[in-house]
Amino acid sequence: MKSTTRRPPLSRERILRAALDIVDEEGLEAISMRRLGQALGVEAMSLYNHVPNKAAILDGVFEAVLAELPAAKPEASWQAFVRARSRALRSVLRAHPDTLPLFATRPAVTPASIHHVETVLEALRGAGFEVDEALSALQVMMAFVVGHTVATHAPTRPDEESHPAYLQLSEEAFPRVRELARVLERHDVEAEFEFGLEAMVSGLEAHRKRRPPARR
Repeated sequence: MKSTTRRPPLSRERILRAALDIVDEEGLEAISMRRLGQALGVEAMSLYNHVPNKAAILDGVFEAVLAELPAAKPEASWQAFVRARSRALRSVLRAHPDTLPLFATRPAVTPASIHHVETVLEALRGAGFEVDEALSALQVMMAFVVGHTVATHAPTRPDEESHPAYLQLSEEAFPRVRELARVLERHDVEAEFEFGLEAMVSGLEAHRKRRPPARR
């Protein structure tokens, strides 16, 4: 008898997993309903029963990356919580660098993605930040983590790369840039991330201490 292998049923979760795999392997620009259908072995039209459009797929890829975050744990302080979530977010973004443009340009849309926003806001509100301040703190945190990860880990094509010749600049006109160029090769971008993270947390703490704790 001829054996047949049954495919698992099509579902939103399976579609999003396939979409993330495509982004990881081929880049964000490769995502289309047709390409997803090919990857899943189905007609593109059948995807619309689970995801209404490409925007929903991109929101789902955003969600699928955040799903790899470890569960938020209670920390000794809000500062420790912000540090832990920032490091965890950076870790999953580094694992999926081709998704970085989504995090740089799109908000959390799906309930599963918004859950991660909720946990950070709860920690900030519990620490005494007012609503507007908590929003600003969250935005600053995301801008720093995503921005630094884009700057240090976003993939580039060979024909798009630039290699500035800092050491060929005039020592008289650019003494500090020349000084910097001599340490670039041994500069640790992960230590740089930690430096920026501490500066961000310290700045938020200084702001919080300048006024009485807010009511929740």
